[in-house]
Amino acid sequence: MSASEPQARLTRGQKVVLVAATAPMIGAGVAGGWGTYTNIVTEFGRAATALGVVAAGEGVTLVLALVMVGLTMLGQSAPTPVRAGLWLAPIAAALTGIVVADSGTEAVVYGMTPMAMSASAEGIGLLARRIVVHRTGMDMEVQRRNADTVQRLAYHRARAANHPSERARKRSLRAS
Repeated sequence: MSASEPQARLTRGQKVVLVAATAPMIGAGVAGGWGTYTNIVTEFGRAATALGVVAAGEGVTLVLALVMVGLTMLGQSAPTPVRAGLWLAPIAAALTGIVVADSGTEAVVYGMTPMAMSASAEGIGLLARRIVVHRTGMDMEVQRRNADTVQRLAYHRARAANHPSERARKRSLRAS
């Protein structure tokens, strides 16, 4: 689809389904953040500490999700640190919960609550990406992966042709 062609519009039904799908994701993310907050308050008895843990885990995840959605809506792919951060930040919060838990049961519960934000962020990011693909016919994530593949192929082809080590040339030839 070229820039001069009209973009596909979302129908009223698609908009209703989008809102209906996004609302529970937001709710799950908020519930996960609240759960983490109350778990840490229970363990430390300090709201500021709990707020810091939520900000460091779910808060960072929320910021990264908003960055990803914004970039997606602009037709750009999300950089690897943003995509990785969407999972690493809540994992850090989950590990914090596991470490502060008093029992195995608490460790499971405390470790799971931050994952609600991560799943919500990924779900909303996926919906945003699909909307852009639907409206524009272009998938920037696929284009990014294709560009990475072409770059790796060019590297291996050049290495297979020019590397001083015969072993390295053979490995690159097989890889390409």
